[in-house]
Amino acid sequence: MAELLGIGCSHGPIILTPPENWHRSRERIFSRNPNFQAPPQLIKELGDDNGLTQDIIDQQKVVEAFQVMRDRLHEWNPDVVMVIGDDQAENFQQDNLPPFCLYTGDEVDGYPFRRAGGKDNIWEAETETRFTFRCPKDFSRDMRNSLIRDGIDMASSSKLNGWDWGLAHAIINPLVYLDPEGKFPLLPLFVNCYGEEAGPDYPPRPTAKRCYEVGQSIRRFLDTRDERVAVVASSSWSHSFLAHKNNCSAIDLETDRRYLELVRQGQGSQLATLTPEELQDSGDHEILNWIIALGILGDVPAEIVDVRESHTQLAFRVAALWG
Repeated sequence: MAELLGIGCSHGPIILTPPENWHRSRERIFSRNPNFQAPPQLIKELGDDNGLTQDIIDQQKVVEAFQVMRDRLHEWNPDVVMVIGDDQAENFQQDNLPPFCLYTGDEVDGYPFRRAGGKDNIWEAETETRFTFRCPKDFSRDMRNSLIRDGIDMASSSKLNGWDWGLAHAIINPLVYLDPEGKFPLLPLFVNCYGEEAGPDYPPRPTAKRCYEVGQSIRRFLDTRDERVAVVASSSWSHSFLAHKNNCSAIDLETDRRYLELVRQGQGSQLATLTPEELQDSGDHEILNWIIALGILGDVPAEIVDVRESHTQLAFRVAALWG
């Protein structure tokens, strides 16, 4: 039976950038919504310096939380790091849009700093900095085969095409903190959390129930193995610009706090009952990545490392550990 370590984290692009630049993301996102109305909490957080004071605090807390999770990961020394993250029309485009896809190649690269404007990252690394990860090809193929035989129609890919940044940002961004050296074999699992938000040609995201079932099937496979596997759920929770109940202007704090208590108390399986409409209304699309991880880990109480619920960040961010 495999030994498991669980990690829950965010992958929002701002986690890689200096807090002095976070306002750019806000301005770009807010401009998309012609009916945008800043909620009172956002106005308070923006203060008289366009949010810089709050951004400095939040950025430091994000870095500190990742350090705690990195230390735990490296002390635990896994044989495989499985990162569950959503692809947002990056590696998967209109010619191939699977609900779930396991990467079955033997190596993969990521270029998280490729963006207009050059060295816009807290390490001041070159734009073309490449992160390379070896992948557990045989292990991932065995997992794929087990899932299919267990009734999960799992797609697989041994090569990433369609995006010149390599790994989708949901996979690579947390790894810049957790394992930038590529010490541990990486197994990416891509999920279509974006769904119909991307337009009418994009298929609906999988249901919460199905995501939990995928996690349970992965667990059944892992119970036949003896590797040490770190399961990383990579996502923010509600996004202000996707929370339709709040006119796409505010994080759904009430809903996310309720979900957080379920995770904290080891009742994460209850999230499998969420409907597509609930996810759409609250902007919690990406929590599906966590629901897969919860299906793998089971109803085990989480150690909450940090919670960021500032509206200035555009999303509700949770850092957590299991095991």
